[in-house]
Amino acid sequence: MSKIGLIGFGEVGIETAKALVQDPVMTYDIVSFDRKEAIEKVPGLLKGNYEDILDGIGVLGYGHTLILTDKLEELAGSDAIIFSAGRPRTADMSRADLIGVNIPIVGEICEKLKDICPDTFLIMVANPLDAMVELAYRKLGFSPERIVGQAGVLDTGRFRIQASMKTGEPCTKIDTIVLGGHGPSMVPVYSHALVGYRPLKDCVSAEKVEQITQNVRGRGKYIITQKGHSSTFPTGLCAMKMLKAYLCDTKEIMACCTRLQGEYGHSDVFAGVPTEISAKGVRPVEIALTDDEKAALDKSVAAVREIVAELNQLTK
Repeated sequence: MSKIGLIGFGEVGIETAKALVQDPVMTYDIVSFDRKEAIEKVPGLLKGNYEDILDGIGVLGYGHTLILTDKLEELAGSDAIIFSAGRPRTADMSRADLIGVNIPIVGEICEKLKDICPDTFLIMVANPLDAMVELAYRKLGFSPERIVGQAGVLDTGRFRIQASMKTGEPCTKIDTIVLGGHGPSMVPVYSHALVGYRPLKDCVSAEKVEQITQNVRGRGKYIITQKGHSSTFPTGLCAMKMLKAYLCDTKEIMACCTRLQGEYGHSDVFAGVPTEISAKGVRPVEIALTDDEKAALDKSVAAVREIVAELNQLTK
């Protein structure tokens, strides 16, 4: 049985737990951590959903276990940790607006976590994603292979469903990938976007291509305006997908926020690139890009560096 730590049992943590307990193949010992006052609030989001998910485990009859705790020490021995703690984004905020709010939350927890779980594999979900992965990397002192950010898996899924809706083809026939930062500078890579092995650009008009691009880049904010808070269900699914690639050593390649050390001409920065996930951790994978795509990726990485520069100022 794999022990999985969930740091943050808000909307994303809850959806991640729901995804995990529905896995009929692997069995998880799930330990969810959050603030004591949030756990004790009744009626409340955390305790109510925790009890509800417990009943779900009973209904499914699988072997998963779930604990809700305010003691970070109970995550000791976790094979992997999914970190979603922090304030979520609201409709009037950009991901960058969150940086000052979430630095102390993420930083303080990671300071403690490095001694409690020195050998774990960390999947960061908190926003602004690119800056929070960098902060966790600095605080934890892990090797680059053992820390990764969840962003591109969700953005790639958004690209896939938008392409599906515009072409009328099911997602099973569509391959897509999104690179760069988790924000408006992200890069949907059309040179690798296929519909039934045909280039996506051959299947739709130039106008629809532009619509797909704008929809993918603006999807996060659109979701917030519709439901009042940021994405939760697909975010939990993405975290689980990355987790299973690590635990099962699948070597699957997906878009993740991974530390670059010369790949794509960039070093010492976390950015969204194709990433192989295996039992060894994460490894950036270089793919061929058009000149325009490479220029767009460079621009996106530059935007990430701007957020990291702000992180540097706020953590002096």
